[in-house]
Amino acid sequence: MNSPSSRRATLPPAPPELQSPLRGALDVAFTLTAPDSIVVGPVMQPVPPDTPSVATLPGHPVPRTDAGSPRVALMVLHGEPWRQRVLRRIGPLLAEFTVNADAQLRRDLADEAAYGRPVTARWLAAGTLTFDPLGQGRVLVDHAAALLARGYRPSEAELGGRRVQALTDLNEARARLAADAIAAELLLAGVIVQIVDFAFAAAGRWLPTAAERRSGLAEFDRAAAVLLDGCFQGFDVAARLRATERLADRILGTRVAPDWIGPRSPAAATGF
Repeated sequence: MNSPSSRRATLPPAPPELQSPLRGALDVAFTLTAPDSIVVGPVMQPVPPDTPSVATLPGHPVPRTDAGSPRVALMVLHGEPWRQRVLRRIGPLLAEFTVNADAQLRRDLADEAAYGRPVTARWLAAGTLTFDPLGQGRVLVDHAAALLARGYRPSEAELGGRRVQALTDLNEARARLAADAIAAELLLAGVIVQIVDFAFAAAGRWLPTAAERRSGLAEFDRAAAVLLDGCFQGFDVAARLRATERLADRILGTRVAPDWIGPRSPAAATGF
């Protein structure tokens, strides 16, 4: 039976056949906890096989076997000292629930923003408030929107640490190439991601989804995007290593890790 809250709720745009499953997803949220607020993300429709893939909101993984199902993510805010992820199929709809508390969610937003990856903030800003009797969800959504509008401002220490880590791993890949090509290639894949992430951080840009990083890089550094293409051409690991070194020259400004002193941080901290 639909709860009174689900019957009155404002739902995100969706085909008529998904309206009832969406309300069913709200009913499930009320069985998981006593919500203070519920934000429902956009309904993601499956991409036809003959249509190129498009980027979707990140942070809500769906099993590969469910790639063809319409799906939706719900943030359920409550006042309890615990959080939980739940995946449920409701008719044709695959619904993922994230149950969280306001204080923890704000820490998550801050942590993601500090690293330039505002996954949750983007999701909240794009979502629909379907249940919010006390206005707590609206305050949180506005906070997420303000965080995104503020932009990304990494410190020099943060940028220095990222540069050192990428170059350290690049040197490790180079050292392992002759003895273990597979290990070198695995390391190299991670280095490329680190270098591209650094490019966005250095430009003061929020990191886009994985599917949008190449096109996003081309928006402000087309030469780096061309060099990035070279990192994935062919099967010769040594050639791909050299291409990655050229990408490091362009974005990191060096191939050798410089001296670096990181900021001091607490040796232990209490979590949620």
